[in-house]
Amino acid sequence: MQTNQTATFTRTRAAFANTARSLQTRQQVTRELALLSDRALADLGLYRSDIRTFARDASRIEGAESLISAITADLKALLGFQGTAGAAGRTI
Repeated sequence: MQTNQTATFTRTRAAFANTARSLQTRQQVTRELALLSDRALADLGLYRSDIRTFARDASRIEGAESLISAITADLKALLGFQGTAGAAGRTI
């Protein structure tokens, strides 16, 4: 049973690791940009108010699954749901 649960939650673990890496990158970019002077930021084409948005965009991991969707998919797999076709995929 333990082996099955470990195998089932691989998506959640990967998404959690990606989320943690993204958060760390965002904090590091924010910290380093905040240390720059307004003149240095202007040379980069940024205002001080743009730092938060820039850091969020810079920390995104392309193709990474969100934590919520990974947890949902793992729970569906654990509970035995076969697919996500929903009512539209069913024939009566």
